Amino acid sequence: MKRMEIHVENQQVVIKSDVLLKGTLTLPPIKEGLLPAILILAGSGKLNRDANAEKGKFQFNLYRDLAEHLPTLGFATLRYDKRGVGESEGNFERTGLWDAVTDAANALEFLASHPDIDPHRLIVIGHSEGCIVGTALYEKRPFNGLILLSGGGGGLRESLDYQRQQLYSELKQAKGLQGFIIRKFNTLDKGEKQAQATYRKLTTTNKDVVRIAGLIKMPAKYYREHFDYDIVEGLQHVACPVLAINGSKDFQSSVEFAKRIPENVKGPSTCIVVENMDHGLKEQLTPLSASTYKKDYIKTIGKPIHAEAIKHLDAWLSEWKEGSVQVPGKIANR
Repeated sequence: MKRMEIHVENQQVVIKSDVLLKGTLTLPPIKEGLLPAILILAGSGKLNRDANAEKGKFQFNLYRDLAEHLPTLGFATLRYDKRGVGESEGNFERTGLWDAVTDAANALEFLASHPDIDPHRLIVIGHSEGCIVGTALYEKRPFNGLILLSGGGGGLRESLDYQRQQLYSELKQAKGLQGFIIRKFNTLDKGEKQAQATYRKLTTTNKDVVRIAGLIKMPAKYYREHFDYDIVEGLQHVACPVLAINGSKDFQSSVEFAKRIPENVKGPSTCIVVENMDHGLKEQLTPLSASTYKKDYIKTIGKPIHAEAIKHLDAWLSEWKEGSVQVPGKIANR
């Protein structure tokens, strides 16, 4: 997606939830009647409404790019800083899945009550963890369309398991001294036992935050609530049109999870796999590697969203506006 010179209107807004959340409402340059609107739900970690870290290299601007592209199709967009992130109130480490769902529901209510927005034409876009939040949100506060980017159909625990298994598979192929140490000292087996022990500690406590090995603070409430959530059951409540777009170079979520979407949702669904697209929706031509994926992400900073992803997103939204979203019947590779 090439950045376009468009004159959207950005309004800084306050969303009243259990805490006050700060966000940005972006309106299209031309308003004709009440607008359809899209709520953007962020992925995991302390990334703000634009998908940027407060400090460091992770300045992705993914949500800002999406939020400012979609108004060219006639949609308003809303994105906000999560609890304890950016300008929003709250404690990030003590925030669980259902806190995030509550915040998303209140953000939807903000849109529904806005004088420029049509309350009967609301879409939710979730990216990464936002796919889980968006799926869980539907039962709490139904809406009119769901778009799942890089994570549809998968829960947090199985995504973490998927990531570890990729890492183990790669390390098993290690050569030289590293390979010798891994095999000699059963490093991978010990690593998996440690991971399972950490899971047990996170899920058996009633505390919001615990320390692992007496040192590392971990958000136990966050993991506990995510691990308890049944994503398949959540999909079965979704009765609106659904679009899922995943990338073939996504280390963090398996495209296999998306197969659950057409099998379970009640509304029409479209699932697309974009070749050479990574978790951040960027073109990724390097081989997928568990040991280098973060460096590969950083290399894509400043690049546009994958053109194929934008093409399918735009086409689906145009059909949605016309009320002609259809069921393709299978997951398509593009």
